[in-house]
Amino acid sequence: MRIDRFLSQNRIVDLKNHDFSAALGELLDIALPAGTPQAMRETLWRTLIERQASMPTSVGENYITVPNNIVTMIDPPFVFAVGRLPKTTPAVSGTGNTDGNGSREHPVPTEAPFPRIIFLVLASSKTRMYHRVLSGIAHALADTEFLNRIRATDSLKDFRAEFTKLLKGLSRQAQDHESGMNRLLGKAAKQLAGGTKCNVLLMFADTFRTPPLLERFNFPTFKILIVSEENYDFHSDAGEKPEVITVRSFGNHRMSQLRAAMFIGLMRGIIRPTDRVCCLGGTSRSNKLDSILVIDVANEFPTVMTSRANDLVPAKVNPEVLERTIALATELAVEGREGKPVGTMFVIGECEKIRPHTRPLLLNPLSGFAREDRNIAGAFVEETVKELALIDGAFVIDADGVIDSAGSQITATFPGTKPPLASGYGTRHAAAWAISKAVDCAAIVVSASGQITLFRHGEPIVLLERSTSRTV
Repeated sequence: MRIDRFLSQNRIVDLKNHDFSAALGELLDIALPAGTPQAMRETLWRTLIERQASMPTSVGENYITVPNNIVTMIDPPFVFAVGRLPKTTPAVSGTGNTDGNGSREHPVPTEAPFPRIIFLVLASSKTRMYHRVLSGIAHALADTEFLNRIRATDSLKDFRAEFTKLLKGLSRQAQDHESGMNRLLGKAAKQLAGGTKCNVLLMFADTFRTPPLLERFNFPTFKILIVSEENYDFHSDAGEKPEVITVRSFGNHRMSQLRAAMFIGLMRGIIRPTDRVCCLGGTSRSNKLDSILVIDVANEFPTVMTSRANDLVPAKVNPEVLERTIALATELAVEGREGKPVGTMFVIGECEKIRPHTRPLLLNPLSGFAREDRNIAGAFVEETVKELALIDGAFVIDADGVIDSAGSQITATFPGTKPPLASGYGTRHAAAWAISKAVDCAAIVVSASGQITLFRHGEPIVLLERSTSRTV
């Protein structure tokens, strides 16, 4: 991570206060964003002082102290500020002229006590690199050569230059380490994929903060698929443009888009049920590969290997319609609506065949709108769907992506037949099972827990596992 980007020149200053507590407050005012409430500032200042008293953070022969804390009020991962205390401080004892009351007219300046420099570290509560970055900074500040140089600086310009150079050096070391690890993992993935006779190599581009980075890796004998939240224009040295599967990430876990991406690959026909796939990725935006998986598609999706394995997309349904619906379902599973979990269902197929198995629970809110205004691919339909997902009932979507109705009750039943569903599935899943058996359609269920299940011919295919501790 480029940690040097979090220390701007105007946050490297010469402090006016001699007292450490006051100097820390002065530096805190420089570091905190404008508009920070005074009460928050005071609370943070007291916390830093108390922590410094109980757990001193002095480094480099006690010449530098590194007060630090996690702060919820900052957006960037880190905010750094560096302050140099004055070289002299008013004496509290010693000789000097006093007035008649014993007060000292001209205090005798003495050398300031250690520490001489305050390096303030404020970390966002969202960052996962707090302790690693703090440890790297502490080790760098304790370097003897750096301490000798910083002691020798007089001008503020030179003082700023030394700290800028220090953090740039730390950034280069981190980048070199990440690049070396990525090359090793890429080489290992190539060997493993070859040794296990994989057909496809699936790379998770969201591992990196600045895709595309495919040109760093050379996999000439594999079909390359890229999984990303963004539809980047990836390319490779071989000249072939890899297929990009755009899937929303539903967490910070490694390869969180894996299952949905593989299903979309199957749906497009770029992944076959008999393929073996090598997956390479890491934690989102970490810039570091750390995971390799080899997956047999047949084992991951046993339902796909049934007699209707090549029938993932209903007849006459445009595959892009089903893919877009999965994307909307994923967004609802991830975000909910207005901070609340949302459960809903989408039924995609020929509406003439679906309507006899439905009835409206309320007046159709989409009635009367032009077809182009109701298409699932439309730019303004997304928010409408998310808002209407709060009402009971299912969305019925035609084969060409036009939303036929919302708030529809599924009435398809099979008397005497109990839906073969796992424990925990409710009436919404039972309705999806029934409609997918009665009609050639796809039924997608979004649970309030965040699970996404697609039903085809009565067979459930889990695209996103439910969350045991869901927050939206």
